[in-house]
Amino acid sequence: MAMGRPREFDVDKALDLALQVFWRKGYEGASMADLTETMGITKPSLYSAFGNKEELVSQGAGSICRRTRRLCAGCAGKASRTRGR
Repeated sequence: MAMGRPREFDVDKALDLALQVFWRKGYEGASMADLTETMGITKPSLYSAFGNKEELVSQGAGSICRRTRRLCAGCAGKASRTRGR
C-alpha cells in the first residue's frame, strides 16, 4: 500500500489553533477559511488530518481532556506525596 506524504505541520499545534478559532467564533461561526488560515494549512491538509469540521472540534476537545487528566494526575500525585511528610 502506498503511503501519503508526511505531514508538514504539527497536529497538536494545529488543534490548539483551531480551538482558539472555535472559542472566538463558535462552532457555527468558524468557517473553513478561518480555520485553515489560522492553522496555516490548506483545506486538503485539514480534511486529510482531521476529516471534517465536526471531527476537528471533537479531536480538539479530546486533546483538552487528555491534557487536563495528565495535569490532574500530576497534581494528585504531588498532593499525596506532600501529605506523607
